[in-house]
Amino acid sequence: MKVEININPEIEETKIVIHAKEITNEVTKLANSLTEENTNTIIGFLDEKVYILDKKEIESFYTEDNKIFARTKDQKKYYIKYRMYELEETLKNTSFIRISNSEIINFNEVENLDLGIIGTIIVNFKSGNKAYVSRRNVAKIKKYLNI
Repeated sequence: MKVEININPEIEETKIVIHAKEITNEVTKLANSLTEENTNTIIGFLDEKVYILDKKEIESFYTEDNKIFARTKDQKKYYIKYRMYELEETLKNTSFIRISNSEIINFNEVENLDLGIIGTIIVNFKSGNKAYVSRRNVAKIKKYLNI
């Protein structure tokens, strides 16, 4: 990878442009690291386009067909080039919490929790979607909620 810096006193705002043959993990991580100043965003891919997603708009991250996706409030599904453990680390100390091996949810988008089935928690989102907390993570959820 080549890095080029051009200094021009006439430029009013710093702009970073990435030129690449294709989108790779390296390019994605570079773009994410450049936007880490604003840690409220994450890069997502949909229909051959790259989007900068506001984390507040994301309902959950989940795995499907060995890929990671972000589902937004408006029910769009963006491909995310992270592994679940990387997302979990990135989202530490936020409203996001891992509820199973395959899903991380945004608790700000949760309408209620159904505790009706003993040992299981069903998460009901404001959008109407549902998610299931694995037994392994029930204690983590209860600790997060102080119940």
